[in-house]
Amino acid sequence: MHRRRQHTSQRFWSAVAARALACLSLTAATAFPAHAADQAVKSTGTVVVGRQDSAPALFTVGTSTVTVQAGTTVPQVLAQLTASDHSRQSRSIVDASGTVRDTGPVTAGDHLTVTAEDGHSTRRYAFAIHDPGAHKRDGGYWNQPLYDRTDSTVNAHTPVFPDRPCDVAAPRYQSLVRQATETYAVGNEAGDPAATSSPLVFRSRQVWFYGDAINAAIKDCHKAGGGIVDVPAGASRNDDGAYYSGAINLLSGVNLHIDNGAVVKFMRNKTNEYYPVVRTSYEGTDMYNFSPLIYSLHQHDIAVTGGGTLDGQEDMWNWRPWKKGYWGEPSVENKDPDSSYGENGVLNQMNFEDVPIEQRIFTDDGQLPATIPVVDGGKVRQVPPPAGAKAMKSTFRPQFIETNDSSEVLIEGVSIRNTPFWIVHPLSSTNVLIRGLDIYSDKTKDFEVKGWNNDDGVDPESSRNVVMEDNHITVSDDGAAIKSGRNVNGREHRAPSEDVIIRDSVYNNDGGNSAAISMGSEMSGSIRNVFIHDNVFKGPGLAMALKIKTNSTRGGAVENIYMRRCVLQQATSGLVQLDGNYPETVPFPNADAFDPTIRNIYIDRVDTALAMTPGKTTFSLSSAASRSPVENVYYRDSVFHTNSTLQAGFAKNKNMKNFVVQNVAYIDPGTGATTRYDTTPLNLLGKTTAASGSGARTPLTAVSIDRPDLITPLSNATFAVAGRVDLSKHPTFAQTGTIQLFVDRDTTPVALHLEPDGSFLSDPITLDDNQSWYRDRHYLAVNFYDGIDMNTEVYQVTAPAPA
Repeated sequence: MHRRRQHTSQRFWSAVAARALACLSLTAATAFPAHAADQAVKSTGTVVVGRQDSAPALFTVGTSTVTVQAGTTVPQVLAQLTASDHSRQSRSIVDASGTVRDTGPVTAGDHLTVTAEDGHSTRRYAFAIHDPGAHKRDGGYWNQPLYDRTDSTVNAHTPVFPDRPCDVAAPRYQSLVRQATETYAVGNEAGDPAATSSPLVFRSRQVWFYGDAINAAIKDCHKAGGGIVDVPAGASRNDDGAYYSGAINLLSGVNLHIDNGAVVKFMRNKTNEYYPVVRTSYEGTDMYNFSPLIYSLHQHDIAVTGGGTLDGQEDMWNWRPWKKGYWGEPSVENKDPDSSYGENGVLNQMNFEDVPIEQRIFTDDGQLPATIPVVDGGKVRQVPPPAGAKAMKSTFRPQFIETNDSSEVLIEGVSIRNTPFWIVHPLSSTNVLIRGLDIYSDKTKDFEVKGWNNDDGVDPESSRNVVMEDNHITVSDDGAAIKSGRNVNGREHRAPSEDVIIRDSVYNNDGGNSAAISMGSEMSGSIRNVFIHDNVFKGPGLAMALKIKTNSTRGGAVENIYMRRCVLQQATSGLVQLDGNYPETVPFPNADAFDPTIRNIYIDRVDTALAMTPGKTTFSLSSAASRSPVENVYYRDSVFHTNSTLQAGFAKNKNMKNFVVQNVAYIDPGTGATTRYDTTPLNLLGKTTAASGSGARTPLTAVSIDRPDLITPLSNATFAVAGRVDLSKHPTFAQTGTIQLFVDRDTTPVALHLEPDGSFLSDPITLDDNQSWYRDRHYLAVNFYDGIDMNTEVYQVTAPAPA
């Protein structure tokens, strides 16, 4: 039977082809014959990289594209490529018609076909021709060197596995397949979901349980030196052909391969028998909870691949009731920090107080487990919970696939259905490739069509070097949500999410009113360097293509976000939403002492379809703090179909610094009328000053990304602000523009008096250090705008306390 086994890592498997161990079983009685150890194990690796001595003709090798210099010939390319794991691959270059090419220059329509050492695992790379003029045309709208470095790094670290199969349906694992009782809800006693206080009705049935066999095969494969754990189609004893399992625990060197036609269904029993307590997280807060359905902790060179289906069996009655606490179930949305069970209020209190993670334990019955997994000395060990630890009954639904503190990760090809919570969750992971997934989760079709969400498609969190490509994702929450931890947990214990590529995919939303791509809101460890290109965004429930959400409790920054060559087919809100005051799940007094930072957002050649919802506009600047305006937003060479205007997106808030629009066309779908937008720089002239009552003037210097901690000391806590708007490009600003001065966190501006020459003077200001958020500085923000030309300058000052 042919299986697609293409994948994985140069670093870990460079010598694995010479390994001669067979796949061992748990007992000596079922081990492979001794002569199997004498058989050479071939590689299934189809990953290619450039040779260390590659000539300049080979520009870069990414996960799906080989980029070469113009004029590079077929023999030159083949001579400069090698297998990432040094295995004996065969490689050929074919043209668009499938004809093998031996000579002549490589063209953009050609492909590289790679056949692994095993003789049947294959992969195809597209060719691209390097364009030396692209950098100049891109300007600041793209960072090609960083993009190439991310792409090539993930490619070189894509895990590669030896051809050592461990078939979970093989005779040696049949003794581990057992009858198990699946207990699940089928409705409520009232027979009406609208009777939300009516208890659930449960049923049970016997199924053949394969979880022990799958995990045993993974252990065997890991101990033998790595390989492929195969879940074949048509070999299950269950009437529906599915393999029923509890949590599957991935180990280093193992590719869990779900064959075409095979289905793994996860037990609906919400118990630690099937989902043991592991170190995981919930909405950005680390904890011990039910294991994700497929899970790894501190592993490397791991994969979930194949054309089969993973089914979490979540529905309106199973797992989902914990979201709102319907039908006699507890609610995770409870915000009581003194609750008797584990829910948002309790967990967020632990986050706020920075309770040690090993004491944040949540179980099926509220009792401590005998052991919990910890990483100690580079190894995962099961140890008793720490002295004084207490457990609480959990309402935290598990993720579907989570790789925690893992590296060299591949998730490819599988179909995923019916998820309890977030779907693919690389957490604190490095070198992650997620491609070819078919994800469908629409929680808007049952009782109460809104508010059930929490089914984000892919959530890289505090992860680095991540490529997401060729995925088709339909969810009712965000299609891809990049995160880096919540509040104290994120600021103190998490790394940023950085160097992420999202490309060549379709993001669809049938009714959840969420974003295709989001950043946050759990982003306290920061998010940076995200490249989004050549995607299609659609669906009647899609709110916008890109949403960035943070608040004053988070800290951290979202920066360097690049989006280009995408199409938005429909949206309920617009193209981009920037929200600096996203609601806090469980607010704590005086915890909002941080500046919500959003900056360096680049939108280039992102168009809408003609059928785009009329009346929508590109940006929704929901909220931005005057002391920390959204900074450096660039938008160019795009077409937006609407009967609205670009400036309509800034009706609520104009706290933006350096907003640049170039060659953007708004086309009215009803009339065909076109409005073209370009901004004209709007700046202050010379030095803005703080003038005290004695007549002394202190020059103020605005903060910048390079100088975020620049603070100007003032001689008096009471003063007025004076300055001038540059009228050279806005000569009518005094008649058509608006200028405002905001002090600290006050949303009511101080009165400013604007003169015809552009000069302005504020009413007197008195600073007050006695504020809960005050640390070492006050903020003066001058916000000025004229139509879509807008800017904000922020000055940080200190002053002696008033006499």
